Amino acid sequence: MNRSSLRFLPLLVALLWIGSTGAQVDRPLRVAITGDEGTLTPYTYVTGYPGYELMTLIYDQLFLMDEELVPRPWLAAGLEIVDDLTYVLTLREGVRWHDGEPFTADDVAFTIGYYQTHPLGRFTSSANRVADVRVDGELGISLTLDGPDATFVEAALADLPMLPRHLWQDVDEPRAMAEAIGTGPYRLVEARSEQFYRLEANPDFWGPPPAVGTIIAPIVRDETTTFQALLAGEIDAAVRPVPAGSVASFQARPDLAIAQGSGFATTLLILDVTRPGLDDPAVRRVIAGAIDYGRLVDLLLLGFGTVGTPGFLHPDNPFANPATAEPPRLSPAEARGVLRDAGYLERADGTFAFTDGAPEDAAGAAPLAFVLLAPASNPTRLRAAELIAQDLAAAGIAVTVRSMEVEALTQRVWPDFDVSQGRDYELAVFGWSAPVNARANLRGLLHGDPAKGTLNLAGYDDPEVNELADRAVATIDADDRRAVLWQLQERMARDVPLVPLFYQDGVYAYRPSAFDGWSYMAGQGILHKRSFLRR
Repeated sequence: MNRSSLRFLPLLVALLWIGSTGAQVDRPLRVAITGDEGTLTPYTYVTGYPGYELMTLIYDQLFLMDEELVPRPWLAAGLEIVDDLTYVLTLREGVRWHDGEPFTADDVAFTIGYYQTHPLGRFTSSANRVADVRVDGELGISLTLDGPDATFVEAALADLPMLPRHLWQDVDEPRAMAEAIGTGPYRLVEARSEQFYRLEANPDFWGPPPAVGTIIAPIVRDETTTFQALLAGEIDAAVRPVPAGSVASFQARPDLAIAQGSGFATTLLILDVTRPGLDDPAVRRVIAGAIDYGRLVDLLLLGFGTVGTPGFLHPDNPFANPATAEPPRLSPAEARGVLRDAGYLERADGTFAFTDGAPEDAAGAAPLAFVLLAPASNPTRLRAAELIAQDLAAAGIAVTVRSMEVEALTQRVWPDFDVSQGRDYELAVFGWSAPVNARANLRGLLHGDPAKGTLNLAGYDDPEVNELADRAVATIDADDRRAVLWQLQERMARDVPLVPLFYQDGVYAYRPSAFDGWSYMAGQGILHKRSFLRR
């Protein structure tokens, strides 16, 4: 959706939902997820996919992204943008919270203020763009930003889950809130820690009728166990992509179907650039250049993926810079030469060492060695870490791979999802869900101010990059914004604050006899709100 078409968006629910119709699926639909997602409130869900998507079955946003990542009116019936600063919203009539209370403009104003005063990464960053809120009756509200923001509809209006004021206004510790009540198409009726979630269709949902009566989401951490359960008929779908080596056998099964598309979720190597050695761009360039990206895609994904780009953005992203499309490549000899030129000394065992002394001092100097964290429950990422360690060893950098449960790893690299708390890692294989890439959220990845760089897990801080990142957000014209984003991608390729490894294609298997209403969201997958609504 271009900027001009957002100037006014009337209430056209019917046009948004033309398509197939059918009776609601009454048998519980069993969709295996990968881990515990807390109490499924905006402050307790854990992962961007599937956690955020499950949470937004309960909580609605003002706008909703469609399958092509275009924001469409949702709780908002209309929008007028005035002077690129003031967003005048008209809310839908007849919307009620799950407990029967009406949803009003006061709830919107409260939600924005609550995210501002109770920090929570992505939501607080977006809410903080709002400098003034004015309520006009029960269904009218105006939001005035602190400056132009080209991404505000996608990054805020289509992202912020609305909170019921009457339930949250006295909640001082949001992570302790156990009651998940929204306006969405599903209600959370049961949650057992480390076991499963049960969601029931909301009979009073204001929008298109839910297509499934009951969704059960069992927690299955192990990949092999997940797909054995799918083959055995114990579950009906899985949010994990099918392992590349199993795609052909799943495609051959008459009782299963495959939904496939490009993936914008990014698997990357993150680095704490404040650590000795990693604070040296020369070392980071050697790390990036020594990795055989093609081997990762061919060996781990069997070609079902795209090699990562130094500028982070997927090649299909309209803001991707073609000049940063190819990852660097250094032979082991070239990588060693870069380290020698940077002042590191080679030891007898072939590794390099920190030393400012003479070459004969290298033996007793601290080695250029790092611990690489990888998620134990994700075989693809764990194997990627092992292959990266091999590549870096050939370049003279010693790496020890340490597998960890994903929650423990996340707490090390992103404590309480708050980059202002610092970090406790050296290297890690990590990932960002599709919206980070789809929205070209380079400011979130790179800005040195934790209030803006809410995804800056590297501790990277460069004044020029900060200025460019701010300008990218404030630049409304698409061509001008693209030019700024291209500059940012070039700086990323030069400074290497993180190393994109690959974008795995989405290949999802499901039982069509249980439910065949899945739709594939571009770059993301099949689990999203629109899949569960009759079209």
